[in-house]
Amino acid sequence: MNAPRVERRPIRLLDPSCVERIAAGEVVEKPASAVKELVENALDAGARHVIIRLRRGGLEEIVVEDDGTGIPAREIPLAVERHATSKIAGSGDLLDVHSFGFRGEALASIASVSRFSLRSRCAEEDTGMRLDIVGGRLERKEPVARHVGTTVIAADLFFNLPARRQFLKSESAEKRAVHQVVTALALAHPEVAFRLESDGKVVLDLAAALDLETRVHGIFGSSVAAHLRRFEAELQGMRVEGLCSLPTYTRGNRTGQFLFVNRRAVVDKGLMHAVQHAYREVIPGGRFPLALVFLEVPPSRVDVNIHPTKAEVRLRDGAAAHELVRHAIQDALSLRRERPGEGPTLSQLADVRPGEGTPAQGGEGESEVPDSLDRIAHEVFLHGPTEGYSKSYGPKWSRQKEEPRLFPPSALGEESGHFVPSGAPVDPGLGGEENGSPQLFWQLHNTFILTQIRGALVIVDQHNSHERILYNEGKKALEGRPVAVQQLLFPTTLELSPDELAAYEVHAGDLEKMGFATEPFGGNTILVRGIPSDLRNWNDGALLRDILVDLAEATGGSDPREAILASYACHGAIRAGEKLTLPEMQALMDRLFATDLPYSCPHGRPTLIRIGLAELERRFQRR
Repeated sequence: MNAPRVERRPIRLLDPSCVERIAAGEVVEKPASAVKELVENALDAGARHVIIRLRRGGLEEIVVEDDGTGIPAREIPLAVERHATSKIAGSGDLLDVHSFGFRGEALASIASVSRFSLRSRCAEEDTGMRLDIVGGRLERKEPVARHVGTTVIAADLFFNLPARRQFLKSESAEKRAVHQVVTALALAHPEVAFRLESDGKVVLDLAAALDLETRVHGIFGSSVAAHLRRFEAELQGMRVEGLCSLPTYTRGNRTGQFLFVNRRAVVDKGLMHAVQHAYREVIPGGRFPLALVFLEVPPSRVDVNIHPTKAEVRLRDGAAAHELVRHAIQDALSLRRERPGEGPTLSQLADVRPGEGTPAQGGEGESEVPDSLDRIAHEVFLHGPTEGYSKSYGPKWSRQKEEPRLFPPSALGEESGHFVPSGAPVDPGLGGEENGSPQLFWQLHNTFILTQIRGALVIVDQHNSHERILYNEGKKALEGRPVAVQQLLFPTTLELSPDELAAYEVHAGDLEKMGFATEPFGGNTILVRGIPSDLRNWNDGALLRDILVDLAEATGGSDPREAILASYACHGAIRAGEKLTLPEMQALMDRLFATDLPYSCPHGRPTLIRIGLAELERRFQRR
């Protein structure tokens, strides 16, 4: 096939309106981007109160009002020009940025793609100024009476770029993104009062707080704050502080992790890895701690000019910052149990130069839990004292108490048949005996269940299998089949975030059908009185919160019931690393093969693999 002939065109300057729209596409991706830029402008102006109002998630209108210093009337026309700013004077200032904004693009970009209105007054003037711009064209400029501060209105975002508007997400998704942006800004500035309203309903109303803990309590509630611990440390002129969750309180994604560099919310792979690395020996894979990390770095040692929206930064001492964060979290939770020579101390890191020492990201080569007294400490921390524990040598790894039964034998019922391995009788010497009977199942690394059938070895993934079971049982419950509910001896109260509460209000009926007995308890709190009877990982409500987080993040085009089932099955299933008793393994197999699709989990992963005797003989060169 011949390549099409390319006709050469002369080089020319772009039309100014085209340049404005390109810049707008870099800075204003969605309503949340506009909110972020406008609120950061308010904070740079010294605002103590910030009010954000949304209509239809910001798609119809965004209003940001503050009580900052305001803009002098003579400077207001210049404020909406591209690359006009009061925050830096020249290129040299880029090496020492102390403000959030410095590019001078935000107002101009927003004004070029919306029906824009700016109203502001400074303390030195008796009246303010109003400026209205539609799609980049000045429509009105006149004096206006108002208090000191600034109000910006951006309506019909991307009204003049219909192709771009089509790429915006659903109203609920855009509203959720704004909530996340405002939450991050409120966490970074507890001394500032924030109020977020959506379609006339108050979503967040946060008074100015004296410290981060008070602000966290106001946003996430006491039930989450109770699981957080404070950490802080210093190294090489850098300082880190914040809050992190106990290893027993985790989530199924990173929605509870907020990273800040000089109080600027950022996405940094090195810092994210440092947080996860700090917990590497005490939480299972696929679980994420809650963490609010505030890293203070001299402005000359961080480059904030590498991303149009300033969402990413480049740290000159990334390796040292990584270790500072990791050690600070581990010290706060008493998780640091390194063997001699395993890793550098903070004092040793003081001599690390940029580009040397511990890598800032990547998880290769992570050590396993030390097979020493350190491992005993981790085991006691996670599971309580062990039987035969000795302070010197030789712990016995059996538990003092018997592991809780996942499926009581009575739950199988008389009509439920057992999965019975077939073939030659099992040699009791291989797996021992249970109550005088040969053992037919073995657990490998507390993750896989091994058994034999006629002419083959079967290896079952316990997590994938339980996912399939819970998915099928949840599906039947949503179709109207009654489920057994276990009433909680002490009902659990959960304080939900705005996104979680919105998801609960939409899906409360389906959650009740699946066995979650809940009711509103005032404000953003719900009361949980009962849970599905065979649920394994309730964890004081963390499982229900995980489900609500997943539902809040579900796209508008997805089936809501499918989203509930997938989240419930994933978060409620037995996890890799959980020890099972023989009756539990038998019950798991029984229930798996009672489902309609026993050979794969809801995500399509296999639940079991079969290795034939012929394959084993071939591997051992017997044939």
